[in-house]
Amino acid sequence: MLPTSGSRALEFRRDDPLRTTRVVHDLLSASTSGNVLLRIERLVLTFNNVTYALNGHKLGYWAPFPASEPAWGRVPAWGVARVIDGDTNLARRGQLLAGFMPMATHVLVQAEPFPDGMRATAPERAEMHPLYRDLHYVDDRIDDVEVGVWSAVPSAAHLDDELRESSPTQVVFSSATSRTALTTSVLLRRAGIHVVGLTASARTATAKRAGAYDEILSYDDLAAIARAPGTVYADVAGRPDITAAVHRHLGPALARSLRIGATHAAIARDVELKPAPVPTPSVEQFNVGLRRVELAERMGQRHVDELERRARGVLFAWATGHLASERTVGLDQARALWERTWRGELDSMAVAVIIPN
Repeated sequence: MLPTSGSRALEFRRDDPLRTTRVVHDLLSASTSGNVLLRIERLVLTFNNVTYALNGHKLGYWAPFPASEPAWGRVPAWGVARVIDGDTNLARRGQLLAGFMPMATHVLVQAEPFPDGMRATAPERAEMHPLYRDLHYVDDRIDDVEVGVWSAVPSAAHLDDELRESSPTQVVFSSATSRTALTTSVLLRRAGIHVVGLTASARTATAKRAGAYDEILSYDDLAAIARAPGTVYADVAGRPDITAAVHRHLGPALARSLRIGATHAAIARDVELKPAPVPTPSVEQFNVGLRRVELAERMGQRHVDELERRARGVLFAWATGHLASERTVGLDQARALWERTWRGELDSMAVAVIIPN
């Protein structure tokens, strides 16, 4: 049954997604065979969403959820949504699903079933990796912190797996308080790997409270990193200057260097981060969506599912003891949360949750 009020969605001006937003009303189409209508219950906002907005054209993040006008876009977010109508061959009414969805109150999903949920099949999502198309059944008891960690599990599980293939003596992360760095570090330490976190001096105390690292250093003190042969560097901040400094300091002790993301707030403030010459080894780009596909082809989907299942259990347990949640109710109120996000003002140890309805 369609909601009589229709749907509401948060839209972003494509040429100014950080500062120009609006909430629009949509009419909902009746669900048909091969479709389900979802009521979105919770969405998680992180700096990754800012990356989606700033790279919407280049990386295709405007595509999956078309906006009402070409000049506007809908930034995807990870969250959970409940089935309220649609094809019962896909899902039963009342089931809760987790995955990639728009910042909206409702979404109509064209999909096909798979054992753990459904996969979106709309043409605008056809080019995306399965990670961004799959919706998984989840337990109704999943709490806000677990919803927040759910979205980090694939990146953490596969980055942990990738890094451990190198048998590193230690792993050094930039942006130590980011969700990706924190969750991956938790997994690496369980495997007995020494992990060092780099962060801004103002965030060192927060990073230490996370219980995810063996050492925490400010960017100003990176010269204190031990020059242990077989060290791997994982750049989550997207700071070429820091990457270059780490390479110079570690020299031949640095076995690999991976670029994971770009969490540094300067990116969102239109501050140009100038390229810095980086000594060897060459920086590798890590893409979790692509790695999942390649691992499934090499080892089978069951192996991928088990890898992520084990990581989820570990990370849910860690998060319950270390993370809090902060709720924002309503899409209009979410606009202020969006500004805090791109300004880098969110509490690193709290999951920012939007309740859109």
